[in-house]
Amino acid sequence: MTPDPQQILRELNDLRHRYAMLVRALRLMIYDYDVATGAIVWSGETVAVCGREVNELDGGIAQWEALIHPDDREQALKLLNEAEANLSEYDVEYRFQHKNGSYVWIFDRGYFLAGPDGKAARMVGMMQNISEIKAIEFERLQMQEEIIAAQERALRELSTPLVPISDRAVALPLVGSIDQRRANLIIETLLEGVANRGAEMVIIDITGVNTVDTFIADALIRAARAVRLLGAHVILTGISPEVAQTLVSLGADLSVFETRATLQDGIALVMNNHLSPSARRSDNPINPLMRRRKE
Repeated sequence: MTPDPQQILRELNDLRHRYAMLVRALRLMIYDYDVATGAIVWSGETVAVCGREVNELDGGIAQWEALIHPDDREQALKLLNEAEANLSEYDVEYRFQHKNGSYVWIFDRGYFLAGPDGKAARMVGMMQNISEIKAIEFERLQMQEEIIAAQERALRELSTPLVPISDRAVALPLVGSIDQRRANLIIETLLEGVANRGAEMVIIDITGVNTVDTFIADALIRAARAVRLLGAHVILTGISPEVAQTLVSLGADLSVFETRATLQDGIALVMNNHLSPSARRSDNPINPLMRRRKE
């Protein structure tokens, strides 16, 4: 059966109409790049994408390169050269200069077509202004960062809750595991608490700490030494028989602590202001400061 030329023409016109509607609906800027000459034939929604009419985009590949943001140009050209060499898809996002001088975000996707010699001869593709999408994405990321920061602050407060016991004493009950990051946070929290509250006595309760190993023992000792430099006395509580045995086997230097079995015992010690002989020695940095405060 012989094809009806009129039917074929109607179908082609319908196809062109659908194509034009799609380009308009998606606000696509269409290009046909001649690799040999560097010329680019533009069509579609050029004004919607970059504010320029088609006749203002007659500078070929050189103009396209010049309009790319300087910070994005090297990557965009690198990917273009790779796609050309491999006859592969060109898929990239970059900032492109609008006619008003600002930069808009562009999504550029194109395909290279081979010539008779098997090398890239033409490239056809489309560019789409995705600035609004980028703005929404930026706001989402910014909100996500704010949420993460808020969660971080909350976790800091929960992981190292400094509890006032009296006008001159605070307690730091520790729960869970202690890593390097949290160990540094413990020291930071203790120093801030002692400095801000003028605390003379600090209770570190390790009842809720999962395990006590060499690292944790060292972290506790470093925290106690740092606090003692500010003139405060440190009381370590929550030492079970198992933990005591572990600390002894590790050879941990516990001379920087006053130790008690439970947090209640530590609080009682604070309220009674009864320190061990080692805490009252003349070489203990707490004594001169405490005496001056009492005077």
